[in-house]
Amino acid sequence: VDVADQVEDILAGTQAKITALEKLHAKHVLPGFTDRSLEEQEIESAATEITRDFRKCQALIQRIGTLAASTPHPFPPSPYNAQTNHHEALTAKNVQRGLAAKVQELSAAFRKKQRVYMEKLQGHAIKNQDLLLASGTISLKGSEGMSAVDEDVEAAYSTQSQTQTQFTGNTDLQARDRELQEIAKSISSLAELFRDLSALVIDQGTLLDSVEYNIEQTAVNMQDAVRELNVAT
Repeated sequence: VDVADQVEDILAGTQAKITALEKLHAKHVLPGFTDRSLEEQEIESAATEITRDFRKCQALIQRIGTLAASTPHPFPPSPYNAQTNHHEALTAKNVQRGLAAKVQELSAAFRKKQRVYMEKLQGHAIKNQDLLLASGTISLKGSEGMSAVDEDVEAAYSTQSQTQTQFTGNTDLQARDRELQEIAKSISSLAELFRDLSALVIDQGTLLDSVEYNIEQTAVNMQDAVRELNVAT
């Protein structure tokens, strides 16, 4: 199976897992008086699995560049082979960036879902923009995306600090604090993933590479046509 196809398959499965987790979140924030520890474990396990899926995608995306670099080149080298190798490397780089952008966008939306869920558990007001980002209605690029990462990390750190300093004999509150700690860790991990993927996601560079590739591909096609014409005559 092609590496790019593997990433797409994982993302499709991850999207389904995120949808299922959202339903668990919605149920869990409702008032209840029964023991909900199993529910909390299920939520934590699902979030961990989703984050693991994103990391799998990242590893596969990085492999694309490695595979392209390790492709054996014919010897002796020729201008035609060099041009072909350049095209292959360019294509691999664009595939890498395109997939990285997809993973980054979905993981960013999931990070926001985790942030919104964390805020709900604490009874905090939730910004409208965070709700839109969590739903995938909008997405932030470039510096705005990085600013959102910083905000989420700050919120996660604040939550961790607060729950660590609270000492109580109430087991329900202790369970809630533990859950908040895990969500905060998840947000921090997803923020780190976003930053890692940012090195591969350069929209302008991708566009320029695509234009360069198309121009060069046209030149190759013209050269092939001229070669065939010469053979025919």
